[in-house]
Amino acid sequence: MVLLSDKLQRIGISETELGDNFDLVKSGLLNSLEFVDIVASLEKIHAVEIDFEQALEEGGLTTLGGLIRAFEDKK
Repeated sequence: MVLLSDKLQRIGISETELGDNFDLVKSGLLNSLEFVDIVASLEKIHAVEIDFEQALEEGGLTTLGGLIRAFEDKK
């Protein structure tokens, strides 16, 4: 997404530096509403629904790895 690429550039992080533990919210890349919007978009694209309460209890949902796992668990 261009939006994320632009935001990464503004905070001085290259896409190649992103890893499983990169936190999309704590890093300042996304605010909480933007994060929810991205999850909603991904849910629509993949025709799944993420249980936010459960995912947040398990921890790490706002990291790249946590977000990927939340969607992989739905497969």
